[in-house]
Amino acid sequence: MKIGERIRIRRKELNLSLRELGQKTGVSASFLSQVENDQVSPSLNSLQSIATALQVPMFYFLSDAQGGAVVRAGERSKLYFSDSKIGYDLLTPDFTRQMMAVLIRLEPYARRIAMPLARPTEQWMHVVQGCLQIKIGDDMHVLDPGDTIYYNGDLLNEFCSASDDELVIICCITPPAL
Repeated sequence: MKIGERIRIRRKELNLSLRELGQKTGVSASFLSQVENDQVSPSLNSLQSIATALQVPMFYFLSDAQGGAVVRAGERSKLYFSDSKIGYDLLTPDFTRQMMAVLIRLEPYARRIAMPLARPTEQWMHVVQGCLQIKIGDDMHVLDPGDTIYYNGDLLNEFCSASDDELVIICCITPPAL
């Protein structure tokens, strides 16, 4: 099943018209129609806005939940957005449990401005490689490999790769929302 079809199914489950979903996301109904018909691919911000409005994590639109306990490296659900130079690998079997873990990769100096999530979360990040600059509330933090940070997801403003190296982060989110 493709992303557009999953969006349409979830939108209809919530009894939303394209126009209503557009109002919730700030995206036009015609653009949403093109996404649902797999004529265009949404940007990272658009997909996150759609996921938030539909009250699901972005990974909901990728594939059926694997279930079980093991996620093989070559079988992970992945999202990559070339326009924002960021990619996500789902590390947990699915997003239906109490916690979701993702591997986040940012190209050098790529920046991610956080968008409001569908519900409050607690989040933890561990820097595997590169240098993470992250703004939580009014506080800016710089983390190096091996460093971690724990915060309320509502307070995340932005994060970026602050070096010439690819930034690789493991992020755990409870409850799942991305």
